[in-house]
Amino acid sequence: MKALIWIIVLFAAAVGLAIAAGSYSGNVYVVAEQMMLRINLHAFVVGLIVLVVLLYLLVRLIAGILNIPGRMQRFGTARKGRKATHALNSAGLAFFEGKFQKAEQEAAKVLANKEAGDNRTLALMLGAHAADQMDDIELRDRYLKDIESLPAKQQLSRHLLLAESALSRRDYPVAENHLNAAAQINASLTRLVRLQLRYAFDKGNALEVLDKSNKLVKAGAINDYEAEQYQNWAYRRLLDLATDQNGLKTCLKKIPDNLKTGELCAAIAKKYERLGLYSQAVKWVANYYPKTHQVELLQPFVESVRFLGDREQRKAIDMADGWLKLNPKDASLLMHLGQLAYDKQLWGKAQGYLEASIALQPEISARLALAKVFDESGQQDKAAEQRKLVLENVVEDDEDSLPLLENK
Repeated sequence: MKALIWIIVLFAAAVGLAIAAGSYSGNVYVVAEQMMLRINLHAFVVGLIVLVVLLYLLVRLIAGILNIPGRMQRFGTARKGRKATHALNSAGLAFFEGKFQKAEQEAAKVLANKEAGDNRTLALMLGAHAADQMDDIELRDRYLKDIESLPAKQQLSRHLLLAESALSRRDYPVAENHLNAAAQINASLTRLVRLQLRYAFDKGNALEVLDKSNKLVKAGAINDYEAEQYQNWAYRRLLDLATDQNGLKTCLKKIPDNLKTGELCAAIAKKYERLGLYSQAVKWVANYYPKTHQVELLQPFVESVRFLGDREQRKAIDMADGWLKLNPKDASLLMHLGQLAYDKQLWGKAQGYLEASIALQPEISARLALAKVFDESGQQDKAAEQRKLVLENVVEDDEDSLPLLENK
């Protein structure tokens, strides 16, 4: 558009000069001391224009000659800048291809280039991470020392790298310092949250594990299975840390209902029993066993019933008997009922339960319990027979395992 305007202006000027020249003709006199020169006006105008053009071209030529060194310098600078950009691209590509040695070499080329400019920052980070992947700690630390001189906002990569390295060495004080420093720069960064999760897991901080795993799930950084594994560990850890009834109550408020009725149901019952909260353990099993039929619930149930009063024990046995009516082929339930009856010295009931359990599933624990019942009821021969069967089963299991060991 600007060129078109200039053409129009020049064309208009040319037309104006042509009209002026046609309407007025005259002479131009040039006087120099005693000499006077007369020149036709039209020739003078043409000559003046030619002179201006020649002067303009001469000035441009001189200026171009004088600017040659500067232009050469700018060309060299631009060429070095292009080389730095190319080396940086090569370093990044090599790093993501797993060619860490080449990545470090290309990053070093960028840093050696005086015209690298802002590319130096990324080259330093690529060099440091590549050296870390090669386990060249000395080289990595040299890069990190240079990164340390950068502005605080550009230190995030250094803190993350040092935190990860410290976690691998289990140097938790150093890891914590760098994680805190990184959090001050960008607390929501996914990689940082992953490292914080790892740190919390290593330190056994269940609440932090729950918090960080939830953040990663919301960010889509981990799948549901991985999050479930972390959360299950955290809830089990909280259970282990509970030392009294109030602590356990607080812990149970944090555990979701699906875990209470699922994987952690038996662990909670065992925790009640270990804390000496026997009536609560029995209530827990009474509430959840009919729904889940988890075999693991029966052991803490039996252990807790032993510490209840006589009346509560009978109620527990009757309740377990009710479960048996709903599932009469449950060998494990029959065995635990036999143990309860044995504790109450109900030898006949205990024998019936245990024999029924062995008929369905001849477990060693059931045979040993039946042998004890026979001892108490004076049937020594039958007790010896049960123990003999136990020994035979143990020998058979050992013989079956020998070929497997030989094959290994």
